[in-house]
Amino acid sequence: EKAMSDQKLAWKEDGSQEEEVKRRFESLVHIGVDEKGKGRDRLKNELLALRRVLSFQSLGPPATNQNGDTTFRGQLWKLLLGVLYYDMDPAEDYLKEVRKGKSKLKCRNGNTAYSAIRDDSFRTMKGSKVFDITIEEPKLIRVLNAYVNKSSKPYSQGLNTILVPFLVCMNEMDAFHCFHHLLEEVTPTYWMAYERNGYGSRGYYLGARAACRLADKILVEVDPELHENLMDSEVVRKLPGNNQAEIFHQLYTFRHMHVFTLCARPLEEVIQLWDLYLALGIHMHVVAYVAQLMLIRHKLLHEDAEINKLLSQDSWPELNSRAVISLTTYLMAHLPENIVEELENHTTDRELCLKLVQWQPEEQQIFQNSRSRNHSRANVFGSRSRRARSADTLEPSRAPAGSVSLMVSPGLRTPRARSVIRNRAERRSSAVRQGCSVS
Repeated sequence: EKAMSDQKLAWKEDGSQEEEVKRRFESLVHIGVDEKGKGRDRLKNELLALRRVLSFQSLGPPATNQNGDTTFRGQLWKLLLGVLYYDMDPAEDYLKEVRKGKSKLKCRNGNTAYSAIRDDSFRTMKGSKVFDITIEEPKLIRVLNAYVNKSSKPYSQGLNTILVPFLVCMNEMDAFHCFHHLLEEVTPTYWMAYERNGYGSRGYYLGARAACRLADKILVEVDPELHENLMDSEVVRKLPGNNQAEIFHQLYTFRHMHVFTLCARPLEEVIQLWDLYLALGIHMHVVAYVAQLMLIRHKLLHEDAEINKLLSQDSWPELNSRAVISLTTYLMAHLPENIVEELENHTTDRELCLKLVQWQPEEQQIFQNSRSRNHSRANVFGSRSRRARSADTLEPSRAPAGSVSLMVSPGLRTPRARSVIRNRAERRSSAVRQGCSVS
């Protein structure tokens, strides 16, 4: 608390929505806690109130930080992350790693970490209005190289992207410490390797792979129709392999989980989402991804929808942070406790992540068995249009009043599969009529 109150705050960002956050922040950093702990409860309450405010309003878009100072948003992020520099000299700690020079640690491809950093640095966030890589590249390289030197871990793709929000909002020293804390203390599982069961090979980015499965769980819970439609899309069925979810994750979901939404554009809107992530927990990015899918639900469920075009990197819809934050907080409040617990713990719990990467929905297991037995039949269906494939299912326009409408994929037309899905849908329909929820 003393370290934060001694910091000189720079109020450079404008916007009336910041006033409440600024007021609470200023009140928070001036709370004193004595040796007996007096004032600690007040401190916790004020911090909780600050996090609640940020859960429904961001600080607005960031301004271009031409001087490289730590802005108010940067000070706020440091507080939320707990990077307060107790018992350390932050400048000397950073300079010590910089003085070690170019990292010679080997990456998986045999190149040195410094060489891998240079291969990625020049193309980081090209075209962004608030981060000009032609000016900021030397700073980006120094911080990434210092992180590798301090952590003794090889550089991996995506770290350059994750560093950018910190460099937009902070000076180089603060960005280094917050970046290191996020990777090493807040999300350590995201950079772990693991043995892939059934594949005989090693997998990487364990936490991000587990986050893909959690996104599946959430979408099955809040919108099973959209989940089934995406898993049974034509582009997924055409590719070899029985695991629909893994194919879909590799094509679309993983890149969002790996860099905490930073593959979306524009960067100004993503940074406003990060206000929410750092206030309520970085795990919120998984729910935000589901929220983004649901915001384009009408396009994804259209009979002529081209899923690959809609969800590709180049065609991903421009981010609206206000809409995504609203839907994300709403979904989070309505998720079952077990999913919320898994969300909160998957960033640090390796064993939980190993269990999650093996999880798949019941319908997915049935589909895999059916697909392996009737692969030729699946190919026949794969050549048909969406309208033709759904012709023998119960369509909403033809369904009698009070009945449950189902869009059943070709691989799920076994009696057992139809029974599982129909029972679930009927329970949900009954719950809606009675005004309650069914997990």
